[in-house]
Amino acid sequence: MVVRRLFTEWFVLLALGIALAFLAARGEITNRLDARMLDRAAALARAAPSENVVIVGIDDPSLVKLGAWPWPRSYHARLIDRLADAQSGPVLFDVLFLESSSPADDEALAAAIARHGRIALPHSFAPRPNSVGGTVPAFPIPVLRENAAALGHVGIIPDADGVLRRFDLEVEMAGASYPQFALSAARMAGLGDREWPIRPVLSFHPAGSYSQISASEVIAGTVPDEFLRGKVVVIGATAQGMGDRYSVGAGEVAVMPGVETQANLYDALRSGGLVNDWRPFWSGLLAGIALLLQFLVFWKMSPRAGLVATLVIAVAVAGLAIALVPLIGIWISPGVALLTIALAYPFWSWRRLTSVSAYLEEEAAFLRADGAKRADVEGFDQIARQVARMRRLVSHVSRSFAFLGKVIEAAPDAILVLGREGDVVMANGKAQALFPGFSEDQPGPLGDLLIESRATHDDERREIIFADGRTFLVARADFELEDDGKSGEIMALRDISESRRREEERREMLEFLSHDMRTPQVAIIGLSKRVASLPAISPEKGRGDDVALRIRLQAERTLKLADDFVQLARLDEAELEFEDTDCVALVEEACDRAYTAARGKRIVVQPDLPDDPLFAEVDASLVARLLDNLIGNAIKFGPENSTVRIALEGTSPGHFVLAVADEGPGLPPERLASPFARFGAHERKAGPSVGLGLTFVKRVVDKHGGTISVESREGQGTRFAIQLPRQR
Repeated sequence: MVVRRLFTEWFVLLALGIALAFLAARGEITNRLDARMLDRAAALARAAPSENVVIVGIDDPSLVKLGAWPWPRSYHARLIDRLADAQSGPVLFDVLFLESSSPADDEALAAAIARHGRIALPHSFAPRPNSVGGTVPAFPIPVLRENAAALGHVGIIPDADGVLRRFDLEVEMAGASYPQFALSAARMAGLGDREWPIRPVLSFHPAGSYSQISASEVIAGTVPDEFLRGKVVVIGATAQGMGDRYSVGAGEVAVMPGVETQANLYDALRSGGLVNDWRPFWSGLLAGIALLLQFLVFWKMSPRAGLVATLVIAVAVAGLAIALVPLIGIWISPGVALLTIALAYPFWSWRRLTSVSAYLEEEAAFLRADGAKRADVEGFDQIARQVARMRRLVSHVSRSFAFLGKVIEAAPDAILVLGREGDVVMANGKAQALFPGFSEDQPGPLGDLLIESRATHDDERREIIFADGRTFLVARADFELEDDGKSGEIMALRDISESRRREEERREMLEFLSHDMRTPQVAIIGLSKRVASLPAISPEKGRGDDVALRIRLQAERTLKLADDFVQLARLDEAELEFEDTDCVALVEEACDRAYTAARGKRIVVQPDLPDDPLFAEVDASLVARLLDNLIGNAIKFGPENSTVRIALEGTSPGHFVLAVADEGPGLPPERLASPFARFGAHERKAGPSVGLGLTFVKRVVDKHGGTISVESREGQGTRFAIQLPRQR
């Protein structure tokens, strides 16, 4: 009852926990924890800063030398021309030119942009004019826009904690797509074939990681051309109090000017160092899987092991989330999973304690044999009273257990008790004598005990055989505790060594009958034939011939009895070998073997067989001997010039009938009453006894699951009909 209740609560709490995990993931309630872990994980994924990226800063020295901001656009034109003369690479000019200045300066800047040919300009987004809501792109003035090689937005949205970690690489607005500034520059530089996430996570390099030079030095021409040649140049404001600055995730939170954030983004686009931030659904799924593992641990392990496993699962979840970032560039927020794991342990422990407490209260009242009478105990609180009650009942259970142990110990056979997992958990003294390696403190599999005791287990014969020849018959029975299914198994080992010894002696006796007794009988038969063939040397010759004939007949009779007895004994011991056999061919071969004996009495063996083969699963050798016995008896009992009929027909798809009939005198009444008994009555004129032969026939039919019937009338012959199944 408690197992079912605990399982129901286990399942309900698991389903509830998974549902809450998905809701928590959608609500992003663990964002701060996830953000801190993401900063450290993303730092593992970033490559070394590229030496091919240079920042040209509009810094404080530049403002001192060239004047306050904003500069005349002719200064920007001179800066671009200087970069063109140095044969620089792509230029990300991170300055917004949204309004016109003097026409001459605007034209000069546009011309410089055109001469360089690889200038990317930024644009922003502004509120939609004459509208309450909505935004529209704010582009550079037309003359600059027309000459720029690439345009991209510089819109930035920090995370909820004010830290910049993500960039919108594509912004969809009014059916149009606006790429990010660094992305446009990357495409201009020939990196457009790559696929990037829409809003990836970027781990920034620490401030100052990229080479920086003053814009005034570039304009003045004091920077060597080699320093700029082929480099990607990012131009922007770095002076104090000028331009935008952001808190960024660079392992630790740091402040960085906007131009340096663009340099980091461009470098990450070039090296593939962006991290794909998977949607909250995957965070919920991770939490659900972690919770399922934790609840499986709750179900299978002790509370202490459950606590350790909970810590291991939490560490594994955090480690997996962090490891996915440098390995495959994926971030799945683990905060929800860690939160649900942390809350699940105390909540489940409370529910388990509540359920077990109720269970102990119920079981303690009914544990004793006096029914529902509750034991009166004292205690400080509910748990203390339950402990006191169980302590009082432990002695009763211990006495019952001791009684059970004595019963098992007094059993006449060796007894082994196997637990649910197949380990031997209990053994009486006789069993411990057989298996000295058994220990109740360290239960082990039965196979290990057999190996230690040099014994083998024959499952087919249900026997355990030891190296010294002792043999034990194994009787097994499963037992159940309440409705818990199979709880264990009891094995009783009965010593049958003496029985096996007698069986061996019986086998040796059969060998003696089949060899040692047959040999002198064969010799007697041979000698009697030799005596009968000697020439007449005395008047007693005729009498000697008669004696020799009688010796031969009796020897043949004992030889047949020995042969029949051996075959019958072997039939009882051996396993039948069933195979798909053509019964028509079996009958034809039996008729061929009987031809010589039948010709001696001028008897016709007449088979009545179907035209097509008739296949059945039988033991061919036993059925052949069965036919030899029946046909041989029919020839021996049949009068001369008579007919022995053998019929074979398939009576139904599942059976066939084999019949052997003769025209002999028929069975006497005392023999017909029990025709298949051993050593049954027969007439002396029939020659050697056939009592064991018919017994053999009956055993073969029984082994095949068939039936045999006998019809016999005095003076009209005998007919044996055998029905056998075609398949096993």
